[in-house]
This record gives sequence, C-alpha cells and structure tokens, in this order.
Amino acid sequence: MNPISYCQVERLFNEAPDRFEQIRRNPVTGSQWVSGVDPIAPQKLAANRAHAARAWFAKTGPQDAPPLPLSYGEREALKAGGLPHIVAWYARSLEALDYDVEGHPLFDDYARGVLASPYAPDFITQDQILKRRNPPQQLRGLRHRDSLEPRSKR
Repeated sequence: MNPISYCQVERLFNEAPDRFEQIRRNPVTGSQWVSGVDPIAPQKLAANRAHAARAWFAKTGPQDAPPLPLSYGEREALKAGGLPHIVAWYARSLEALDYDVEGHPLFDDYARGVLASPYAPDFITQDQILKRRNPPQQLRGLRHRDSLEPRSKR
C-alpha cells in the first residue's frame, strides 16, 4: 500500500462535502477546524502523515491486522477485543506522536507492553490468543494516558 500523494490529499480537501462550511472536518483524520480561522496546511500535513503511517503499518504490522485506523470513528469500530482492539490503541498512540513512526515502538513490542500493563483491561490481558502472539513484556515508556483509554471508558 502506497501513501496517499499530496495531490490526492489536496483533492480530498477540495472535494470534501463540508468545503463551504465554517466548521470543517479533516477527511482523513476526522479532526475539526474552523475555516478562515485555523490554517488548513496543518490539516493537510496531518492527513499525509496519517496515510504514510498506514502504509508503514501495512509493511511492519501483523499481516492479519486490519489497516491502521486514522480517525476516531475508525478506531472505535475496531474496539471489540483481540488484535483489532490493540491496533486501535496503537493507532491512537501513533496519532499522539503526530504519526512519527521512527519514534514509536513497532507493533509487536507495543502489543507485548500492553499485555504486561497493569492498566490494560482483563479482556485484553487474559486473551490467550493475544498472549501467545505477543507474550507480555514491560515496554519502557508505555504510559497509561498515552496508550490505553481511561478505565471509565472500557
């Protein structure tokens, strides 16, 4: 999977259904901004970085994983346990780093860290398939607020 080109991102923004609205939504990441107040360039950059991260994940992530979700809605749709759930958390963690894939652990290391985390819910830490795939191992730097949603949202 190749990253989306700058021209394709430009087209997505130019053809977006909300292009004449005051409150706009990034057609890739789903984040909102105010047209005429907030600059659009950072939104387009975020879209490009997100798509590049999706292409990188397709090469470096598990072959049976879903594509890296790029918006809140895409992430939430994957949260039903198992591998897709961890992919959703991984995507959120990457988003928090502005999709800096160089500064982020690879998926397998991240998944092992999540399974070893005292903040991970039982439906993840007790999943035997996940544990066989990614034996729990502490991941230095994995923090609750950066990697897992608060317990009240589980």
